[in-house]
Amino acid sequence: MLQHISLKKLSYVMMFLSLIWGIYILSFVVINFSDYSGDQINDAYRIMATWDDKWPTLGSGPTAWSGLVGEFYLPPLYYYLVFPFTALTADLSAQAMPNALLTFCSIPLLTLTTYKLLENVERDKRLFLSALAGFWYICLFQNIVMSTGNSIAGNPVSITFFLLCFVLLYTYQLEGKLSSNLELLSWIAYGFVLAIISNLHFSTLYVMPVVFVITIIFYISINFRQKRRWMLSGVAILSAIITMTPYWVGEIGRNWINTTRIIAVATKSSSSKEYGISLLSRFKAIFNGYFGLGQEVYFAGESWKSGLISLVFLALILGLGIIKFRGNRILLNLLFLIWLVFLAAYSSTDMEKTYNPTFYKLLIYLAPIFFTVCSLAYLNFSKNFNSFLSVFIIACITISLIINLNLHLNYISSRSGIPRILSTRDVADSLRNLPEKSTLCQPNGNYRNLRNDEYIDRYITKRSLNFIAECQAGFYIIHTKYESLGNYKLKKNEKFPQELAKYQEKSQIIAETPLYYVYRLSDS
Repeated sequence: MLQHISLKKLSYVMMFLSLIWGIYILSFVVINFSDYSGDQINDAYRIMATWDDKWPTLGSGPTAWSGLVGEFYLPPLYYYLVFPFTALTADLSAQAMPNALLTFCSIPLLTLTTYKLLENVERDKRLFLSALAGFWYICLFQNIVMSTGNSIAGNPVSITFFLLCFVLLYTYQLEGKLSSNLELLSWIAYGFVLAIISNLHFSTLYVMPVVFVITIIFYISINFRQKRRWMLSGVAILSAIITMTPYWVGEIGRNWINTTRIIAVATKSSSSKEYGISLLSRFKAIFNGYFGLGQEVYFAGESWKSGLISLVFLALILGLGIIKFRGNRILLNLLFLIWLVFLAAYSSTDMEKTYNPTFYKLLIYLAPIFFTVCSLAYLNFSKNFNSFLSVFIIACITISLIINLNLHLNYISSRSGIPRILSTRDVADSLRNLPEKSTLCQPNGNYRNLRNDEYIDRYITKRSLNFIAECQAGFYIIHTKYESLGNYKLKKNEKFPQELAKYQEKSQIIAETPLYYVYRLSDS
């Protein structure tokens, strides 16, 4: 009895810590927002244009596969998800706000999903493993550096939240325990969630509608003689179509060209010589789709030790999680359906010839957590062997937590206090040191690196600055004193950018802070 009470209390403590850590780290990332990329700048301009009544009908893009059929884009619902937050601030951190909020909401949602998955498990143990899943999830460092530019901003980040919603909604519907009104609302929500998640990334755009159709067909097949079940399925389809209204309006005016290209790329990618892939390469991609999560997420690192523990641990929990599972088959089967459709799509194109970041794998991102808790829940070997496996799995979880929390520590240290890298607020402060209508240039001559400053000047500082990639005498540069390395530790920069060495002796320091220099370039 004492052991059960202690386990129950530990579960609630772990849930509490998950929420506290989630609030802290996600708030920290938004308040000290500093990581963004060209993709997010494009999105930011399109979202802010909504305030000028230019309602978006296309979303992020163009995609890396545009070379096959011409440029095509995601549908625009991500922009409508972010737009309300721009009423709070025009800062680039507005894009991080909904993602941070939905990442936080994913903690209790994952805990609930895990609890529902682990049927036929003693209650306190079930509660503990569910709490462990939520705690482990929010400690994963990739949650806050998921998108391009190592950012929490960007369209893919909230896929996890909507995926969990999708899985839970269908599970409740298939169980048939909801009242008539709740059942109707859940089917409306099911279609709505499908529309949103399909707009968040090209991986979900090609995978989730297929999963949706399969689940609808299966639901109708087991309720074939019940007209109400047909109607409810139709409600979900109608809900998804209505939610996509901004996209349909735009497509009518574009003569459906974006939709045509989205469909065309699915048929051409696997047969194209440029993007096609051999059978052996498909198996390699499927292997990497799951096992690659070890070194990318759970045991982040490039060493052979990281690779070895990733391979052994992920293989062990995959086997145990499947073979020993005695829980909610409806939920697990739906997860397997999503993962299998994803891996089939993921392996159909040579990712090495396009772009293959971790966020392409968000649909399978939580698989190791689910397999781990299932392994711990249903072990039924001899007592000694059970103890050995449990200790090994818990040790691996502990190693994963230490690795990820250490990366969090590096991240926090490099983005708070003095020294630190520049946040968007620091960039705005640096731009205020420049004379109005002056020209800011980029030492390496890359205009893309100026677009962040250009956006901040347009919507925050409003000093009518000019932005030109190539530097010349009379122009200004902002030179940061610190930069972030690959492990998120700080590196001190030289006092003057080496790309502009010819200007170094004559250039004037207009402003200096503990974080940056502002130079006016001069060669005489």
